[in-house]
Amino acid sequence: MFDFSVSTQSHFDEACRAFSAKHNIIQLAKKAGLNPQTIRNKLNPDQVHQLTVREMLILTDLTEDSTLVDGALAQLQCLPCVPVNEIAQENLPAYVLKATAEVGQLAAGVVSQKKFTSACRRGFVQNVNAGIRCLTLAAIAVQTRVHSNPALAGTADVLSGIGASIGVV
Repeated sequence: MFDFSVSTQSHFDEACRAFSAKHNIIQLAKKAGLNPQTIRNKLNPDQVHQLTVREMLILTDLTEDSTLVDGALAQLQCLPCVPVNEIAQENLPAYVLKATAEVGQLAAGVVSQKKFTSACRRGFVQNVNAGIRCLTLAAIAVQTRVHSNPALAGTADVLSGIGASIGVV
């Protein structure tokens, strides 16, 4: 079915570092009902303690920051997560504009003559992940819009059927 392969890159370790740098771990751990020093150690790849899935889910839920989940998925060589609970058809233009902006930032960084640092690479990864997220949300919003209108859904089904039969010939 799926052929998952764990990456030799340290995507999850980098995600833990980035998450730790982005958030106040003491306040976050208190909100989560966890020991701040333990969480700090678990987010430090140089320590032997490791973050559990449950802790990762709690931290992601409290912060609404998908860095840890995206890092775990990248470690498995998968695309970033897409929070489908955010989908709203009226946000379709915002999704498309945000995706375009992320791709624009990525393009600007690629043509830039600046030195390619690890911070720069993290920025590229964030741009790509945000772009993928927004494009996926846009696609789901369009699909929802099409299927909420019976006439459009029927037309889309007919067109996909015609396309499939043309491809077979």
